Amino acid sequence: MNRRNHRKWSAVLPVLVFAALFAARTPALGEDAACRLDHVVVSYSGISREHAKAIARTVEAARAAAVERFGFDMPGTIHVNVRREAKAAVRLFNDGQDRFSLTVRSERDLRKPSMTGIFHLYGLCHEVGHLAMYRPIRDHSWMTVAAAEGCAHYLGSRLVDDVYAREGKDLWPDAYDYRADGTKRLKQQLARAKPDEVTRGAGLWKELAEIVGDRNVAKIFKAWGQVEVDPADPGAAVRKSLLATHADKRLADWWDRAEPAFIFKRPKSGFAARTAKPKELTGRATELAHDDGVPAGKHSFAGGGHAIRFKVDGPDWYLTEVKVFGSRYGRPQPPKEDFHLWLCDKDFKTIADFPFPYATFARGDARWVTLAVKPTNVPAQFIICVGFSPTGTKGVFVHHDKEDSGNSLTGLPGRAGRGFSRGDWLIRANVDQLKIANPLKPGK
Repeated sequence: MNRRNHRKWSAVLPVLVFAALFAARTPALGEDAACRLDHVVVSYSGISREHAKAIARTVEAARAAAVERFGFDMPGTIHVNVRREAKAAVRLFNDGQDRFSLTVRSERDLRKPSMTGIFHLYGLCHEVGHLAMYRPIRDHSWMTVAAAEGCAHYLGSRLVDDVYAREGKDLWPDAYDYRADGTKRLKQQLARAKPDEVTRGAGLWKELAEIVGDRNVAKIFKAWGQVEVDPADPGAAVRKSLLATHADKRLADWWDRAEPAFIFKRPKSGFAARTAKPKELTGRATELAHDDGVPAGKHSFAGGGHAIRFKVDGPDWYLTEVKVFGSRYGRPQPPKEDFHLWLCDKDFKTIADFPFPYATFARGDARWVTLAVKPTNVPAQFIICVGFSPTGTKGVFVHHDKEDSGNSLTGLPGRAGRGFSRGDWLIRANVDQLKIANPLKPGK
C-alpha cells in the first residue's frame, strides 16, 4: 500500500469502525434483536442495545422485588417489545399477563426525564405493578381508575426504590438519580393540598400495606381474584373477602374510606325485562341497523367498549341476536376468557349481560359474527354494548362506516357513553315479537 492510500484509509478507518459499531448496537428499523436475562426478554428495533439492556435490567430487578418483597406470583418470563416509530406517540402498556409494549419516536425519547419529561424507568416499574395486581385479580372490572392506576403507582414507586438498591445509579445509559421517581416523589404528591385521584388511590394502597404488611397484600389480591361480585354493588363481596384475610381491626376503617374511591358500580336498569322461548316468537325477526355495511375504519378501546342506540315501536319486542362486524387480533390461540354483550336502557344501565367465549371471533379478516341471546324484552329505547377488555396482545377490532348518525358511542355500562363521531359501528340488532293468539281459533 503506498503512502497516499495509507493516509486515505487512516482517515476513513475510524469512521468505518464507528459506523460498524453503531450498526451492531442499533438494529435498523424493521430488524429485530433481542436482549435476554433470566426472567426478561426484550425484543427491539431501532434503539441501541444499551437502552435495550437497561430496560431488561430494570424489569428483571422490578420483577425480583415484586416476588421477594411482596410475594406476588409473577410470570416466569416477562416479554418486552420495543419499537421506534417516528410518527407514533410514545406509549407503554401491558397485556395483564406477561407482556409490555413500548413505542418511541426516536432514541432521544429514551433519555433521562430531565431531558424528555418521559419517565421510562418508573413506567416499567409501574407496569410490573400492574401485572402483580392483574394476574391474581383477572376480573378487575369493579375497580375504578383510582384503584387500578393508584395500585400500579404505589407499587411502581416502591419498586423504583428496590431497583435502585439492586442496580445503582448507573442503570440507565445517561445515568441519573432515579430514586427521585420512587417513593420520594409519591410522598411529595401526597403532601399536596389536592392530590389527583390516582395519587389518592396510591395513598390508600400505601395505608393498606402499612396495616397488613407487604407480603399480605398479595394474599388479599389472591382472595379478591376468587370472589364473585355483583356488578351493581361489588363492594359488599370485596369487603367481606378483605376482612376474612386479616384480623386487624383497622381494615374495616380503611375499607370504609377506600370503597368510595375504589369501587365502580354498574347500576342495574329499573326496566323489568322479561324473557321468552324462541318458539314463543313469530320467527320473523326485524333487523335494526344504522350502518351502511361499508367498513371505513376499526377500533379497539382499552378500558372501554363499542355501543349503539336503537329504538322500537311498542313494548313487546325481544332481542334475539346481535351482529358485529369485526375480527380478533393478538396471539393465534384465543384467550380462555369471555367478552361481554350488554343490553342496556337508554341511560346505559344494564338490563342483561350475555358472556361469550373470545374464540367466537376469528383472527384475521373481519366478518359478520352473530351472537344469539336468550330472547329478552327491550324498552322503546335501548343500547347494545360489546366489551372485550382488550390489551396489546388480545382484543377485537370492531369496524365502523364513515357516516355518523349520532347513535354510536364508546364506553361501558354504568357510565354515560361518549359520542363516537367517525361513523356508525357495524353492530346490528335483531328483534322479534311474541306470537299473537288468534281469538277466532282458540286452542284446544
